[in-house]
Amino acid sequence: MPQITLTKDFMEESFMQFLGDIFKHPEILSVCVKKIVITRDTLNENGRKAFEAGFHDVYSDADIAVKVRLPKDGSVTPEEYLKRIDRFGISEDTALGWMFVPENNICRAVLKNGLRYDLEFGFVLDGDEPVDLGPYEGEDNNPDWPLENINRFWFIEIQALGKLYRRDHLISSHLANMNCNETLVMQMIMRDRKYSTNHHRYGYSEQLDYVEDLGKVPYETEDQVFNRIADHIYAAALAYDRLAKHFYPQYKDRSGDLLAIWDAYEANRVKG
Repeated sequence: MPQITLTKDFMEESFMQFLGDIFKHPEILSVCVKKIVITRDTLNENGRKAFEAGFHDVYSDADIAVKVRLPKDGSVTPEEYLKRIDRFGISEDTALGWMFVPENNICRAVLKNGLRYDLEFGFVLDGDEPVDLGPYEGEDNNPDWPLENINRFWFIEIQALGKLYRRDHLISSHLANMNCNETLVMQMIMRDRKYSTNHHRYGYSEQLDYVEDLGKVPYETEDQVFNRIADHIYAAALAYDRLAKHFYPQYKDRSGDLLAIWDAYEANRVKG
């Protein structure tokens, strides 16, 4: 399992590197964080001001508004552009999980280094220069359980964890229960496939997969509500890794990356 040390300095340097990667794309006009506009010319100065304005603790995420100029001839549409979030370093290789809010052109992501970003894209459709999105090999999608479900699950795991360590037990528990329910939906779909029907007058006394790992969470505090929520986040993660392989035999476990971030969160809780 990788080791992560989340400090303000580490997060600032990672944030600056992320901004630098964004500006590698020539169609990017500017970035705005906390009403601070960042351009290529002001990247270092305004980027660091923006980080300082948005930082509260190691559980902080960064809301980044990205202004993009696309060709006026329509050769690349906003919809096509948003499908290539991998160009911004958000892929299975670099990120634990991510999800889209399409009505707002937002991608929410947590990277494997523990940094979380909300990227909101705004488009100016008056460009004269072409935008080359580069080659892309899409992965095979299982219609029974689309890949977006997997990426969303792992983002929500970290979202639940961040809320938990900020002592928001209500939202954290809600998110943790949502993810436990996701594993139940996976099991229901697996049952449908097994019996070739989605109509079951009676059940089959199924075991609940996530329950196998309840009571095993390696993080414990004096707060029993915290412990109960943590238990569900942990159990959902391990169950999901097991169940995802039924839909994607090549699936690689992600719970190790989750636990690396969790270790860093816990270290800051103890230190604080």
